[in-house]
Amino acid sequence: MNWLVIGNVVSFIGCMLMVAGGFIKEKQKVIWVQCVQWTLQGAAHLMLGAVGGCLACFISIVRGLVFTKLEKPSVLWKIGFLALQATLTVLFSPEILTEPFGVKTLILGVPFFSMVAYTWFLDTKSDVVFKIVNLVGVVMWVFYDLTFLNYSAFAFDIFTIITTVIGMVLILAGKRKKQ
Repeated sequence: MNWLVIGNVVSFIGCMLMVAGGFIKEKQKVIWVQCVQWTLQGAAHLMLGAVGGCLACFISIVRGLVFTKLEKPSVLWKIGFLALQATLTVLFSPEILTEPFGVKTLILGVPFFSMVAYTWFLDTKSDVVFKIVNLVGVVMWVFYDLTFLNYSAFAFDIFTIITTVIGMVLILAGKRKKQ
């Protein structure tokens, strides 16, 4: 069996958790499910040669665990995680510096750009805002996953977009019933 197949199988398992997370309404539970999913996705990215994706996943696990323990993460914590991600992205994807405004750079930068949005809004009190940020991030990952032949993740990115929208609708419907 080659790494493309193994990576896609591992990715498929992680993707099942990603889709399930789209239905979960409570942010804390979403973060725990994401930590398990990121472990599997990180391994799959590494198998498929998507080093930036692997780094983003493992930094996301640490960030998720740290931020679940902090009631309100400070701007300093957020900037620290983003600086770590930026540094590792440049170290492991140096081609970003040679063509800073090219399509390849945008694709290689997806893990970083997605992480910026997610990290910045991780402490939001609004479950709907949290879902929107997740949605935007998953839309970015669609292009990254296709670039690195992570077909399982690509398919599940689409499913996650659908389940996240459903989750947002359920949250908003629940709020309307309370009014």
